Amino acid sequence: MDNQVRIITAVSVLIFLVMIALAVVNDIPGFIPDILIFIGLTLFYAWTYKVFRMNTPIFTLLIVGHILHSCGIFGWYHISPVPIQWDHITHFFGTLPFALLFFNFLSQWADINFFTRKNLLLLMTVFVAAMGVGAIVELSEFLGFLSLGFGDGAFMFGTGDGVAGFEGTDLIDAIGGGWINEGWDFVFNTIGILFGITIMLLSKLIIKKPEKAYYFEPIESFSKRI
Repeated sequence: MDNQVRIITAVSVLIFLVMIALAVVNDIPGFIPDILIFIGLTLFYAWTYKVFRMNTPIFTLLIVGHILHSCGIFGWYHISPVPIQWDHITHFFGTLPFALLFFNFLSQWADINFFTRKNLLLLMTVFVAAMGVGAIVELSEFLGFLSLGFGDGAFMFGTGDGVAGFEGTDLIDAIGGGWINEGWDFVFNTIGILFGITIMLLSKLIIKKPEKAYYFEPIESFSKRI
């Protein structure tokens, strides 16, 4: 692990610890388990940095995705600071870096020629793997709801999981219940993944790294020259 990764990891853990303190101050304890998991994931990313062939942008974006969700301690799932619902933002930036991660990792087995069946299968694998991460998140939310019920944080059904109606009335039960939230989560997961794959494809087309060339000579001809 190089110094840059150590610094990013240390700063990220410090940010999460501050957020835990803010969650306590703002009386939103539901986000504390999420943030503790994010600290563990940050350390896991640092530990597997070389195994997954990460680079600094991918490593940083993985952590940023977790930080954006943790910003729910500021009430942004209830009132988003941007025109788009905060839940959509977190799902987009939550899956995008995983698309970058899996693409970068699997690219070591890609063919040099761009349009091949092998490369198509690798792209499909990237998509399915990143979608799988999103599915695990949704499963954890469902199991958390069954155990903990309503509230804030990823393990409870609360603000950001509904549809705000007139005068603040939540209409989610009237228009399809949790299916609406689930569906929009997967929609923005998919958009984030496709955007990440597009970025990596464009980077491969625009920035072409020189391939190492090897010259092999039959040992018979080499021995004759000796």
